[in-house]
Amino acid sequence: MTVTRKFFLWPESRSPKASDLFGHEVSSDMIESLLRKEYPGTDAVLFSSARAGMTAALIQLGLKRPDLVWTPGFSSHCVLEAIAHVATPSPFAVDVLSAALIYHQWGFVGQPDFSKGTLVIEDAVDHLLCPGYSPFAAGGKFLLWSLPKVLGTSSGGVVFCRDSQDADDLRRIRQQRPSSRIQACLRLQAKNNFRASLYWNGAEAMQGELVASFRRQVFRSLQEIRAIAESRKKLLHALSPSLAAKFQNWQRLPSNLPLKPTPDITPHWESSGAFSAGLRSFNTTGMFPQSEWVQCAPLPVHMDIDLADLPSALTANGVDGRLIAMDGF
Repeated sequence: MTVTRKFFLWPESRSPKASDLFGHEVSSDMIESLLRKEYPGTDAVLFSSARAGMTAALIQLGLKRPDLVWTPGFSSHCVLEAIAHVATPSPFAVDVLSAALIYHQWGFVGQPDFSKGTLVIEDAVDHLLCPGYSPFAAGGKFLLWSLPKVLGTSSGGVVFCRDSQDADDLRRIRQQRPSSRIQACLRLQAKNNFRASLYWNGAEAMQGELVASFRRQVFRSLQEIRAIAESRKKLLHALSPSLAAKFQNWQRLPSNLPLKPTPDITPHWESSGAFSAGLRSFNTTGMFPQSEWVQCAPLPVHMDIDLADLPSALTANGVDGRLIAMDGF
């Protein structure tokens, strides 16, 4: 098996273009205005990253160290670390939870089943939200979205709010935080420099506004989002018309499809294969906290992928027969 190009769970992060470095001024307000037009019924707040937006949302909720925030199994260290800056992450669905983080894994909608009064934050960081529709799917007060994981930008995260007062509160929190050129430089170096990655990760959760060049890149990328969405719909329909119809109903597009890790396909997820993420875990219940995690082979279907990039053994007859079984799907 000869592999000429490898693909991760999310698009490769692209460096800003020359026009992004020296172009016309793009403010956070311009980006947020564009997001409000694309996603009606919401007020969007731009941060340097989704994790920076998460800490701001927890602060806006008035949470502090004694407050418990439920987190799904297999949450990444950056999620746990971001929550721990403000409150305390907990994998246990106890009665004293202050909030719960609901992960719409790769675009598959999750639903909360917690005690009454538990505030919900929707984690939609890694899939494409279809323009023209509200991104909320689980009754959340806030929804988090990561632009590098969706559009391949260098940086940038969005907190979608249902209430404009909440959005204004988040902007005030953002204004009180630094906008660091040093942090932006570390971000650009992080892909190839482990120490730069450590420094960037250590400081990012409490950052504020994007620097100017990253704002220009984000604005330019968001202007292409409808074309990107149409391309993704065509790929998904080619792989599974029934799955495409389901996501059309959800008005979101997946970044990965969870396949059964059968012996005939798992070599594609080994170190010599095309998919560098390896085997991962997937929640088959679609519910939280009553989750059930199984091993899967995540097939990338994000913006870096064309049908020709996928092994013919996986796509010749579609992927329906290879998908992990999911409750209620």
